[in-house]
Amino acid sequence: MPAVFVRVDDRLIHGQVTQGWLPGMKIDEVAAVPERADKLAKDLMGLALPPEYGLRVLSPAEAAEYAKTSPKRVFFIFESLALLDAALKKGLTLPSVNIGGLHFREGREKVLKDVYLTPKEKVFVKDLTTRGVKVDGRSVPSDPHAGLEGIL
Repeated sequence: MPAVFVRVDDRLIHGQVTQGWLPGMKIDEVAAVPERADKLAKDLMGLALPPEYGLRVLSPAEAAEYAKTSPKRVFFIFESLALLDAALKKGLTLPSVNIGGLHFREGREKVLKDVYLTPKEKVFVKDLTTRGVKVDGRSVPSDPHAGLEGIL
């Protein structure tokens, strides 16, 4: 599997990703899975990403397939846990996931710094951990490891 890293962040590509995560990884490209994939959203993501990285904007099904077939080292970033769930249902496999930024919205409760979850999202994350997926809740690599396994 070419997925080097899988992250869930409702802001997708931004400074914590481009300055915090990508420089320390040997990544060929970023595969973003947004809620909205129109031309404007794609163009904005492209502007936020340093030029040395390729960018693909994919649906959950395309992400699952790309993870199986791409020869590249890919940093996958999903805008929501629902999109990650959809990709898993289409066959995406992953040993770990970083939940780095799911910010406050109505109905969400704070579980970690920068991670707020709805009751349904908590159930999904707990299910991931029971399936053996390591779930990390760091915003940037320099933050201490914050496994969600014991929190939910």
